[in-house]
Amino acid sequence: MEITTKEMEAHSNSISDIKVDASFRKIPKNAICFHVWKIDEDRLEAEPKSQYGIFIDDCAYIIYAASPVGGYVNQHTITREVKSSSTLERFIHFWLGENVSEQKRSNVAHKIQELDSYFSNTATEYRETQANESPRFLSYFKAGITVKSGLLLNSPDVNRLYQLYGRHFLRCFEMKSISWEHFGADHIMFLNTAQQFYVWIGRSSSNIERRNAIELAYTHRVNSEDIMIVDDGYEQSMPEKQKREWNSFLPLNQRVVCQSSSMIEKTICNKMKIYKCCYRNNRLHLDQLDVVIPTKDDLNDSSTVFVLDGIAQGVWLWVGNQAPQQEKTGALGNGRAFVKKKKYPYNTPVIRVTEGHEPMEFMRLFPSWHSDSGDSQFSLKPSPTVLGKFDSLTLCQRPKMAADTQLIDDGTGERKIFRIVKDQVIEVTANKPALFVNTSSYVVQYSVVCNSMNTSDSESVGVKQVIFQWNGVEASADVTSKAEKFAQNLFENVTQKNMFVQMNEFDETPHFLQLFEGKLIILHTEKKVFLQTNKSTTNNNINVLQNMQKTDHFILKIFGDATYNAKAIEVLPLNNLNSKDCYVVQSEHVWVWCGQSSTGDAREMAKKVGSVLGENSLVMENKEPREFWLSVGNLMSQTLIVNGLNNCNSAASNGSTSSGLSPQGITNGSLSGIATASGSMQYLQTTHKSRWQAQLFLVWTQRGKFFSQEIMGYEQSDLSPESVYILDAGILTYVWLGKYATASEKEKYLSLAQHYLETVPMARRPNSAVAIIRQHDEPNIFKGFFDGWNYKHWQNYVNYINKRQIMAAVSTDMETPLTNGCNGSNICFNAKLPPALLNNQKDFDRHQKYPITVLQQEIEFLPPEINPLKREVHLTHDDFVSLFHMSFWEFDDLPAWKQQELKKKHKLF
Repeated sequence: MEITTKEMEAHSNSISDIKVDASFRKIPKNAICFHVWKIDEDRLEAEPKSQYGIFIDDCAYIIYAASPVGGYVNQHTITREVKSSSTLERFIHFWLGENVSEQKRSNVAHKIQELDSYFSNTATEYRETQANESPRFLSYFKAGITVKSGLLLNSPDVNRLYQLYGRHFLRCFEMKSISWEHFGADHIMFLNTAQQFYVWIGRSSSNIERRNAIELAYTHRVNSEDIMIVDDGYEQSMPEKQKREWNSFLPLNQRVVCQSSSMIEKTICNKMKIYKCCYRNNRLHLDQLDVVIPTKDDLNDSSTVFVLDGIAQGVWLWVGNQAPQQEKTGALGNGRAFVKKKKYPYNTPVIRVTEGHEPMEFMRLFPSWHSDSGDSQFSLKPSPTVLGKFDSLTLCQRPKMAADTQLIDDGTGERKIFRIVKDQVIEVTANKPALFVNTSSYVVQYSVVCNSMNTSDSESVGVKQVIFQWNGVEASADVTSKAEKFAQNLFENVTQKNMFVQMNEFDETPHFLQLFEGKLIILHTEKKVFLQTNKSTTNNNINVLQNMQKTDHFILKIFGDATYNAKAIEVLPLNNLNSKDCYVVQSEHVWVWCGQSSTGDAREMAKKVGSVLGENSLVMENKEPREFWLSVGNLMSQTLIVNGLNNCNSAASNGSTSSGLSPQGITNGSLSGIATASGSMQYLQTTHKSRWQAQLFLVWTQRGKFFSQEIMGYEQSDLSPESVYILDAGILTYVWLGKYATASEKEKYLSLAQHYLETVPMARRPNSAVAIIRQHDEPNIFKGFFDGWNYKHWQNYVNYINKRQIMAAVSTDMETPLTNGCNGSNICFNAKLPPALLNNQKDFDRHQKYPITVLQQEIEFLPPEINPLKREVHLTHDDFVSLFHMSFWEFDDLPAWKQQELKKKHKLF
């Protein structure tokens, strides 16, 4: 691909010695801070802190944020200098209003070059556009952002209309005119007049948006009695005084509300394309690399720039630290040129990062970034620092440690194990070693251990039981479905505080494996196995399939080197004995084979598995006795390869036999015999699964489509009881169910998790482990991801429904009510509950609304989503009352014959 200069956004690439603006030079280079500047014509103006979060749509802004690595700042951050040896992450955002002029865009491009050069071109640069801001940008403004209209800045008219939306970060946009054309069912509207402040609630808006909008309304008006709540379709229910004023601005006879407002939908694409920039004949060319899953090694040239095309996730430009100065300063311009060349939308995010200063958002585009870097900071803690030194009580008392290790306790609690096979649920004896068959599913009901009488320790653990569902890789859909229903029934009906964890073979969580002390055996088919119970150790957590004196023969490969990450999986067929691994052979005798390069910890885990199968012999690579090779030879139908090479001399010296067949080659220690799990084997080769910094997402569905919004720099206060969130910890994906989330969201929690895993813009397997937790039942392994978890945080939380009830109750004693439908209205039959809330209990306002004339048409002319027998639910409340002289709440309580008679009378049947 070739990029021309005409396609590049204006940047002063030719300036070799950039003069830095005096406003920028005031910033200490070694300081944690947050600053905002506005580009007004050709001037750079520092914004006062009181104006942070308020923007004008015909201006451009520059935001500079500096924080400790992995930390976050926001609009309330106080500047504080740190030692020069401290490492800071620097971010420069330039925000463009939708009506910004070309001159201002050019000016801001020059200014960010000055600011970037002041920090030696080490900052990450973001191009932000109005209504399409990045998660990091939004994280600076926890209370949301307000965008004012530049056309109305000097207007003498004080009346204003605002459009609001945003489930977590509320966006408030000032409209250029007061008109019904701006109203949408998904939105909330503010009508601010000299006399009254109206909050119009769109029927398709979420409860958290409504609650936040009401809170924001209080900041606009000192006198809360001036605030009036108006529900979508209930405008006629306003008191006469307010209705007259509303009509003077928004005539009700001209009422038109868009029923499905246009929502920003990002194209889901988990594939990342990488291009290398190079100049040929003084022209910039982009050469695409042949990449399936991007790795850090793909960015192998520090003297140039790479373009990473994530489509809706943004266009990233990685600049090598040895790249020419003009490449560093002109990267964003080249990025914009790339967007134009690809004909992507104008608001496509463009981000520039520099080598050695990559932010978390960039690193997680590469699933193995930390593994490639050898960064142990993002790996599970090794066994000796956890269970060798700490017990369940320590994990109870230290949620941060529990989150780091993903261990709720030490796994010694009581458990019940159920096997789901075909149409049966069989409880398995839980006092013997655990043996799973991968054609089945298993449900484990585990009681958490907390050896403390202290109430605070029990609160810290958070749960009394964990319901695990494990699906074998060969289990049928019917089996997994039956297991899911059985596990969900336990989860939803157990009275104790609990959580539900669903996982598949190869995605076992550390705590699940800890239940079996690393001795979980997974077979491909059901076999006759004689398992020993070691009386010297506690084995009441072990499950045995059969207890027979004559056993089938098989070979197990040991994965992991600690009780919380180890398991034994049957290998079929075995073509390779890798020097880095350990194996257990079950024949007439039990053999534990350890490769020369295997670790001592892995050998110990192999010996534990061997002891489960009975008396065993330990053999080391190149020291195998003749009997061992005979046992292996009887199991194999082809030549055994040791370390990938035909070790004939070694085999012959030990008296081994060979069938003489040519084996299939195996590379990197992987096992080619497990075709159904080949995609998982690469993960299993590493003892410690690397993971990135946990991410928090608000998730929801609307009109059948899944949406998510990332919340960076999250805190406990970011979890709203009226929503559902996903905390992606890599090893485990948590679904947090708010107490006041909708019934639909609470019922479809697994579906939300599956949608997230399928759409997350990273190389992730869609069957990763998922944990379901409820508000107030959070386990320590979840709470540990939040600094300073407060158990009483939601004690005084008032949800939207209760807030409306309170306002309605107050309205009965006021001359001017706070909400429509009360205080003398002929349809407010319950002063403590507005009609909109009563109707919503019967889902009246969740249906698409149409004019009366449309609903009275013949069946063939009705819109397709309308049920001809239920036309009345598609009326607005005001239209319903005008026809039936009662609310839908009252109508729905009438006998069916009476309802049908009324509908016929009004041509709605």
